[in-house]
Amino acid sequence: MKFFTTFCFIAFTTIFSVANAQIVIRNTNTQKSKEVDFGSTIYYKLYSDSVLGIELTKDIGIVATTADSSFILSDGTEIPVKDIKYLEIENKKVKTWRGVMSPFLITGLGFFTKGATMAIGEGNDSANKNLIPIYIAGGGGVFLLSSIPFWIRNKSYDLTTGKYEILIP
Repeated sequence: MKFFTTFCFIAFTTIFSVANAQIVIRNTNTQKSKEVDFGSTIYYKLYSDSVLGIELTKDIGIVATTADSSFILSDGTEIPVKDIKYLEIENKKVKTWRGVMSPFLITGLGFFTKGATMAIGEGNDSANKNLIPIYIAGGGGVFLLSSIPFWIRNKSYDLTTGKYEILIP
């Protein structure tokens, strides 16, 4: 009975460790590594095997699993690691913040535009003297603060320089 219990423990541990396996991108200079979870959206470029030196465009895929040093995407495409020359990982937090901040961005731009239109079109009348700075400053401030998530780019790795390597545990 003790053998059976030990066998089941080892089997379940192995199953869970394989299910949590990830892709690791390591900086060869500093030895720092970044883990890419399964289900992450990646953008990648492959090496061109054309003699003409044609630049291939970025493709997109969702990493489903790995096998024998290759990525298997959710659509069934299998990409060997040695064929990838550029890799970009979509940051889910930034994508969420962009979705949250989009209405504020549009609202801030609207108030800023209203203040600028009032200043240019109507002039500095007595009623506009107090409203124009509020619309311009408030709208501009909201617009600038809500545009910060759109300035942040996804982390990208150029694998042609030899600075990064992809490890599949």
